[in-house]
Amino acid sequence: MPLTALTVSTSSRTAASVLPASNGTAADVANGNSFANDGNTIVLATNTGATVTRNVTIPLALTVDGQTPASKTYAIPISTTWILGKYDPTIYGSTVQINGDNAELKFNVVRVA
Repeated sequence: MPLTALTVSTSSRTAASVLPASNGTAADVANGNSFANDGNTIVLATNTGATVTRNVTIPLALTVDGQTPASKTYAIPISTTWILGKYDPTIYGSTVQINGDNAELKFNVVRVA
């Protein structure tokens, strides 16, 4: 199945920016998620659960000597939001794949203007 695309919001110096959902879009555990990346994009990853740390994994889009380096993994504590990124397009690609291990993880993606 294809990755489920996340909506990218854009920040602004001149007006308030509103995130589309209070905690974000739930991680698509079965298919993974993705977002368009220009190198100035961050992710707000929220663990809405109250009992277990949840994991976010972001694979790299490059190879080194024919091998793919290990994915970047973040362990998000309960009831916490972490700011992840920016993602260099030469390393992560123009579309970043992001995987959450449970739908208790919510993502908001923001392009920093």
